Amino acid sequence: MTGSAKIKIHFAHANGFPAGSYQQIFKQLPDDFEVHAITKFAHSERFPVNQNWGNQVAELSEYLTQNVSGATYLVGHSMGAVVSFMTACDRPDLIKGVILLDPPIASGLARIAFRLVKYSPLIDKLSPAGKAKVRCQSWPLGTDVVAYFKSKALFKHFQIECIQDYVAAAIDERDGELQLNFDAQIEASIYRNVPHNLNKYYKRLTVPGLLVTGSQSDVCTPSFLGSFIKKSKIEHQIFERGGHMFPLEYPQQVAKLISDRIRLWESVSC
Repeated sequence: MTGSAKIKIHFAHANGFPAGSYQQIFKQLPDDFEVHAITKFAHSERFPVNQNWGNQVAELSEYLTQNVSGATYLVGHSMGAVVSFMTACDRPDLIKGVILLDPPIASGLARIAFRLVKYSPLIDKLSPAGKAKVRCQSWPLGTDVVAYFKSKALFKHFQIECIQDYVAAAIDERDGELQLNFDAQIEASIYRNVPHNLNKYYKRLTVPGLLVTGSQSDVCTPSFLGSFIKKSKIEHQIFERGGHMFPLEYPQQVAKLISDRIRLWESVSC
């Protein structure tokens, strides 16, 4: 497609997984796709985690205005999906469409219950925040950290190349040891502030939208989604076999899903 304009997308990562963790998806996207990604949300002093991730929406909006010319498709996984959705609602002038991959959404009565829990010590027990704040953050030099993560339940179905990409993106050699570069306290704070106010965005999505949930997800479940899907008027697809982390379990299939959907939207808009 020499001479043709690139199709621009921004990929927003899940909490705790720097953008480089998704290299297997990026590699499979067509050559005429120009991929942008904030490396690690909430690690800038200008955009610390705040209530309902408002600063992360501002962080993404600023990144798009400063780094991407022209309208962009937003794709996000988990936390990144919610931030992408809110940004698409706030700044439709910057966005051509949005794809949400298993976002942590609570709608209806679940939203009200979650709002109450957020302001109590229960939030660390009922969300991953409790585990995140005590996460192992360093290992001796020479440790096989790929094997270490492969043994963890969250990673057990990951494609091995995705674990390798995660390690390359999230682990640095510093001070004579291997250290996690995604701050564990920031990760915990992100979990504690999952938005409970998505209802205020329900009728504000004016660009094409697609919600994709894993058939085995324990995060994005049908009982939590009813009001969101109906009132946002967003299309919903189920990704068979996948759990919450399906983008890193089946990256090739997810890349095809993304490219096929964006091609469809492009054909309609032409």
